[in-house]
Amino acid sequence: MLAAADRRLFLTKPSQFQIKYSINAWMNPNNPVDKKVAEKQWEALFQAYLDLGVKVEAFEPLNGWPDSVFIGDSILIYGQHAIASRFRYPERSGEVEPIAERFSSRGYQVHTLPDGLFFEGNGEVVAWNDLIIAGYGVRSDRAALDFIAETLGVKVVPIRVLPPHFHVDTCICPLDDHTLAYVPSGMDEDSLARVQALGADLIEIDQEESLLLACNSMAIERTVIISTPKAPLFNTALEKAAFEVLPLDLSEFAKSGGGAKCLTLEAYNAS
Repeated sequence: MLAAADRRLFLTKPSQFQIKYSINAWMNPNNPVDKKVAEKQWEALFQAYLDLGVKVEAFEPLNGWPDSVFIGDSILIYGQHAIASRFRYPERSGEVEPIAERFSSRGYQVHTLPDGLFFEGNGEVVAWNDLIIAGYGVRSDRAALDFIAETLGVKVVPIRVLPPHFHVDTCICPLDDHTLAYVPSGMDEDSLARVQALGADLIEIDQEESLLLACNSMAIERTVIISTPKAPLFNTALEKAAFEVLPLDLSEFAKSGGGAKCLTLEAYNAS
């Protein structure tokens, strides 16, 4: 994986974040967000990236779109290409165009999905070495992954995501060039076999800790930013594999089904 200084990340400030509807198993409008706590948790993630030497930029939020804090769901950035998402739920549809315009204005070539296909951006993608591991089945369509592979000229490993998980980044987390964390219960048997065939060192995350979004984490060199301080099994496994663990309390964002990875858009293969 790239050195911290060579990675480029984008976040969106959380001032618009709230739970107004339910489109996944974590969301409940009767379990509201504490905005002050959410802002402190978001700031801790932003500062962690800075402390680890990553290039990170914060965007202003999109007014009226409470889930736009999960910036990566709206777009996939790979090299000089960007693939704009198409959300399955209309509650998030208005996030796509303004995010696509932001990256178009920065010189990225923005691609639009074929009509009728759904795909939810960086939330359905983890880049690992020279390939992309991409999810489908709950929010995104299998055929969209073929479009991504052809458009980007990259090998795509398809993973069928099983509920209650809805994006692949809650089921697979790249840790280094040789190591992946994964949630066996979050994918079907064929997908599990494809993960095992990659030849990676695998660190398993059990279902209980995965529901706390332990897998929705970010590895920066040898430091793993875990999205919850309540995943002792994963924490221990990481330390055994010689990773430094930085657990963050992102519990306000977990109320919407998101953790560190969901809050972060990475420009993969950035030049």
